[in-house]
Formats: sequence, structure tokens, C-alpha cells
Amino acid sequence: MQNAKNESAGGMRWWVKAIFGVSLALNLAFIGLIAGAALRVSGKEEGAYRAPGPGAFGAPYMMALSRDDRREIFGQIRAERRAAMPDRDERRARFREVLDSLRAQPFDRARLESIVGQQAASTVSLQRSAQNAWVTHVAQMSDAERAAYADAVEDVLRRGGKRR
Repeated sequence: MQNAKNESAGGMRWWVKAIFGVSLALNLAFIGLIAGAALRVSGKEEGAYRAPGPGAFGAPYMMALSRDDRREIFGQIRAERRAAMPDRDERRARFREVLDSLRAQPFDRARLESIVGQQAASTVSLQRSAQNAWVTHVAQMSDAERAAYADAVEDVLRRGGKRR
């Protein structure tokens, strides 16, 4: 009986890790500015490019920035994230609530929607912070810097996200 208990506990840990992994993947997708995307040149028209997927819309904008500019923006995002996002223990508790909700009998759809809605709201808040940090950075550029940056973004889109 002890083995079954250990397997169950080990299985729970595996599920929690899996859910954390899925959450991380979703967060990265939603945060487009941080998500990496493999952009491909369409090749059908000279100079044409294919837009990144909906979850990675910000990737070309970040890729076109210098390393120092990216670090500055990511530093702002991390600082805001610490202030706005639930801490690790609270995030773990929400995942436990999801697991409990999934196993509950009778199933309570409204409870599950509420918990997942809280998780989504945290993700959207972080995405907005990333967007605001990027817009603030771009707004501080001179006209010439913004024009050069636009060229760099266009280059990233044409290259399909491949580094030189």
C-alpha cells in the first residue's frame, strides 16, 4: 500500500510539473515580446515576409533591438512582474486548485473558469507590462533612431528571424 501512495504522490508531482510547463509555454506565447518565433520568408514575392503567429507578434520587435536595449526592457518587465504577479507559492496554489477542480465530483465549471481566469489575468497583465516597456523605449528614440529601428524590424521579418 505504501508503494501506491508513493506512486500517487510522485504522479501528482509529475502533473504539477507538467501543468507548470504548460503554463510557462502559454505565458511565453502570450507575452509575444519575449516569445521566440521562427519566422520564415514566404519567397513568393521579392521582399515579402510572413507575419509571426498571434502569440509571437512581439518577437521581431525585440529581435531588432540591440542586446543592451533588450536587457533594459527585460529588466523593466522583471521589476514590474515582481510587483504585479502572484508569487511562486500563490501560483502553485492556483495549480493545485485547478487539479482539485478537475478531480471534484460534481465538477464545478464556474470554479474552474474562475481559477483559470485569474491565471489568464496575470498573464495579460505581464503582457501589458512588456508592451508598455517596449513602447516607452521606442518613444524615447529620436526620429532617426526610430526609422533605423523600423528598418531593423523589417529586416528581421524578411530574414525570418534568423540571426546574421
